[in-house]
Amino acid sequence: MKVMKRIIGMALIFTLMTCGTAFAGLKDVRNSLLNTYTQSRLLADTCVSDGDITPNSARGRVFSAGMLELVNKQDGTLHISVDTFAHSVVDDIYQSVFLDMWDESKEKWVQVGHWEFEKTIKEDENLTSYHVGFTVSGCEVNRYYRARAIHLVQWGDDAEGKSTQTDGVLLTDHAV
Repeated sequence: MKVMKRIIGMALIFTLMTCGTAFAGLKDVRNSLLNTYTQSRLLADTCVSDGDITPNSARGRVFSAGMLELVNKQDGTLHISVDTFAHSVVDDIYQSVFLDMWDESKEKWVQVGHWEFEKTIKEDENLTSYHVGFTVSGCEVNRYYRARAIHLVQWGDDAEGKSTQTDGVLLTDHAV
């Protein structure tokens, strides 16, 4: 009987020492969202822009929508616009934007740029949306580029997010 009590006691101690609560960090959420899309098509060279918006079915408890647009400015630069919306006030809105170039020799997308943006409730006490627009220069002309974005809203210890992705847009330095 003593042996049985000792085995049960050791098993109980072992169980208590090894159990714990695991929390997914924001980095884990971002990484899982980043892998949502994998394929993009190359648009006709007459298309100067492409965009993506999260579908209505993707709405969360607080996350409302994410939008992404990539525009060939036809002067050798690209313009990227990112919007994230929540349907109630949140503590933080995070946006990660990735720029990929189509590598014809490898027949795959290669990441050539990455930007992180954040807006907090300290900056806007009614934080329900966040817009970022920026121009990218120094890219190789006559190559296809796509943009990918992660949209993440956080309130307290909870977070929700989605990802968006454009198709490939040809960068030119002249009107098409």
